[in-house]
Amino acid sequence: MLVFLNGQIIKEEDAKISISDLSYQFGYGLFETIKCEQGSPIFFESHYKRLTHSAKELNMPFPVEQEEVKKWIKDLLSANKLTSARIKIIISKRIEEKFNVLIMASPLENLPAFYSLLEYVLSRDSNSVSFRHKTTSRADSYVAYKKALEQGFNDALYVNEKNELIECTRANVFLVMEDKIITPLLESGILSGVTRSKILDITKANNIQTEEKNVHSLYLNKAKSVFITNAIIGLMPVSRIKLQDREYNFSVDSRITSLKNTYDGEIQEYLRSGKSLVLP
Repeated sequence: MLVFLNGQIIKEEDAKISISDLSYQFGYGLFETIKCEQGSPIFFESHYKRLTHSAKELNMPFPVEQEEVKKWIKDLLSANKLTSARIKIIISKRIEEKFNVLIMASPLENLPAFYSLLEYVLSRDSNSVSFRHKTTSRADSYVAYKKALEQGFNDALYVNEKNELIECTRANVFLVMEDKIITPLLESGILSGVTRSKILDITKANNIQTEEKNVHSLYLNKAKSVFITNAIIGLMPVSRIKLQDREYNFSVDSRITSLKNTYDGEIQEYLRSGKSLVLP
C-alpha cells in the first residue's frame, strides 16, 4: 500500500521517521481512525475537531487546516484506488518542534454480526491523558486486545479496580437496561468516541432515556443487551462477555436495532450532504 508522509505519497516500505520522533521515544503522539465510504471520511469534521482538541491539550497544537487534511486523505485514497477504507492519521512531534504526519489507508474488513468481549482488569488514573485522548501510548490496549483475540474473543473489556466497566480497547460500551440505556462517564477516564457521541445525540433526539454513569459489572446481571461503538464497526451488538469465570449471553434488543438503523441512516445522509470526496 501507499502511505502519506509529510507531504509525499510513497510506498509503505519507504516511509521512514527519525528516531528523534517523540512518539517513538515517549509515546507522545496522537492518532485518529476514520471509516471511509464512497471516497468520504465519515464524520470527518468530528474526528478533526477531536484530533486538534487533543493536540492542544497535549501542548502540541496541530497547525494544519481541516480542508488540507481532507485533501491528503482524498489523494491517498485515489493513489491506492480505494473508496471504502480504514484511514489512520498519526501526528507526532520531533524534538526540533517539527511535525511528522503519517496517513495510512487499508481496505475495510468484513464484520461479524456480533462481538464477544473478554474481561481485562486495569487500574487507571481517570485524569491520564493516555486514556482520555487517542495517544500513541497504547501498550495496555495492545496487550489486552491480543489476549482477547488469542482466546477467541473480538475485543477486551476493561474493568477497573472498583469492578466498574470502563470501555473496550478500541470501542465504547453501552448497556441496554429495562428502562434506559447506560454508558460509562467520560470522567471515568474513557475516550470521548465520535460514534459514542453520535449515538448519544440520536437517543436524545428520539427521547430514548440514556444515562452516563459509573457502570458496575453487576449491571450485567440485569442488562437486556449490550453494544459497543467505534468509527469502523459503527454500532455492534455484543452476544457474549466473559468476566472472571462467569459468562453472560445477550440477545439483540429492539432498541439496538432501531439505534443502528438510525445511525446507518445518518451516515447515508452525510454522504448525500455533499461532504464526500469525489475521486477523479
